[in-house]
Amino acid sequence: MVMLSGTAVADPYDPPANYYNGVTGTGATLKASLRTAMGVGFISRNYGDARFGLPVTDRDPNNASNVVLVYNSQIVPATWDSGITWNREHTWPESYGNTSTSAPQYSDLHMLRPCNPGVNSGRGNEPFGLDNSSQFDPTMAGSTIQYRGEIARAMFYAATRYGDPAGSITTGNFLLVDSGWGTGISKMGKLSYLLQWHFAYPADTRERKRNQTVFDQSLNPTYYQNNRNGFVDHPEYVWAIWGTQPNDSMLYVGGSPAANGSSSLNVDFGPVITGAPAFGTQSVTLNKSGATPTTFDISTSGDATCVQAGPRQAFTYSAATRSLTVGVNTSGVGAYSGTITIDNTDLTSNGTGMGVNDANDTINVSATILNHASPSLMGVVPQMSETIDFGTVNRNSGVYTHSALVFNQAAFPSLTADLDVDSVVGVGTPGSSMSVIGTTLVPTSGILANSALSGEVSFDSSQPAGTYQVVYTIATSDENLPGAIALPNLTITVIGTIVQACAGDLNNDSVVDDTDFVLFSAAYDTFDCAEPSMPAGCPADLNADLVVDDADFVLFASAYDAFLCP
Repeated sequence: MVMLSGTAVADPYDPPANYYNGVTGTGATLKASLRTAMGVGFISRNYGDARFGLPVTDRDPNNASNVVLVYNSQIVPATWDSGITWNREHTWPESYGNTSTSAPQYSDLHMLRPCNPGVNSGRGNEPFGLDNSSQFDPTMAGSTIQYRGEIARAMFYAATRYGDPAGSITTGNFLLVDSGWGTGISKMGKLSYLLQWHFAYPADTRERKRNQTVFDQSLNPTYYQNNRNGFVDHPEYVWAIWGTQPNDSMLYVGGSPAANGSSSLNVDFGPVITGAPAFGTQSVTLNKSGATPTTFDISTSGDATCVQAGPRQAFTYSAATRSLTVGVNTSGVGAYSGTITIDNTDLTSNGTGMGVNDANDTINVSATILNHASPSLMGVVPQMSETIDFGTVNRNSGVYTHSALVFNQAAFPSLTADLDVDSVVGVGTPGSSMSVIGTTLVPTSGILANSALSGEVSFDSSQPAGTYQVVYTIATSDENLPGAIALPNLTITVIGTIVQACAGDLNNDSVVDDTDFVLFSAAYDTFDCAEPSMPAGCPADLNADLVVDDADFVLFASAYDAFLCP
């Protein structure tokens, strides 16, 4: 026994929560329990009441003084004028077992419609179908309303509500058939077309509102019937009662479904950075396999959106596809996710993964909107510029280093874009400073939130005495995502002074002696500081004029005489 599924999304035209509580099973069991449910509390109106009840149930939504006529959707004044402008059409013809004017089916507003007298006469008692001229298409040429599915559901209602005379006050056993109808016979058709139309043209908002208006006293105070057409509320009932075989449909998204019919697809719209264009939508194909038609619900949860979301949808016979437009709701920086669920609502099954045994299918959507990266030279507080001063150092006393970092600061690391260092450009004053001051910082991409690019700056004391300065400009930007922008530059200023600590102490042993004289003599013989054989920094060039000559010798001789460095 199969319990019936509930509707996926509540709206103003849904039935009360407990209206179908006793409805269960499939086939004859389902039909009998549904018949009972649709009869509980039923208020029978007489045929005369329909003159005033139909203008309420079929009111023109744009003008309450008009009524919309069935089959051709003609709009005429609603005032009853003895059937001249419009009359009462029995969708189940009187001649097909619907003859007793005192029986409830004769004036049941779920089966009775306002109609143009000429159209009513032209239809006569023809059954619904398209095979030949003796069958009637409920949607006439030029109609702005599609009535095929709606009339099919009216026939399913009639055959259920009045299709079993046992214990009822009906006058006949209403049956839906593919053939065999005729005057005096309580049979209507054509069943095969009614089945096709039911799935091809699911109930729209207008039809559902009409169903609610027949039921609801607040919408129809004087002529409400207090009962509903169960096939409008639960289209899955139709195949479970009149289906020609157990349902073999399977719905799925993405690749091949699992054996139980379940499938899942992930759609990621992000990440992007705040300020990027709004997320668009993506198209996802919903597939249906199997020969039988089926009904299904599409619901959303979380931040997911789907243009086609809603209950009581349908696929017709044979394999088919449907394009779903999915998206995600966002409202600023954050991580967003949600799920679109497709539920095959049929009540019968031809096997594992089919019909009622077809497990749900899900489309998981996600998106992330990130804050911009935040460059800084410190990790605790924002700092856009820094001065690194090596002070005064003795010439040839070594290479000095100092750490230099580029941070990506983030209050919310998981919602902050990576930082890119696009360039590191140094400008020295004077120009020779670039040979004294250097850095290991280089262009780098993908510095994570609350992480840093680690490097250093250096100061080489082997160069001639003097004061040196280099200003490094570090250009930064967001990682390469939609919404990325150029970020503020960082600036590191590096300065330092080289002094000749003890002129003539060429080996740095704090005395000026014969060993230094040997070194000075070698340099004096070479003369040009640019010669490759000269020691780095040309230490014998005591007056820093880039040559080792007599002027340097005078300075060296003075230091040699003093012997001890100060």
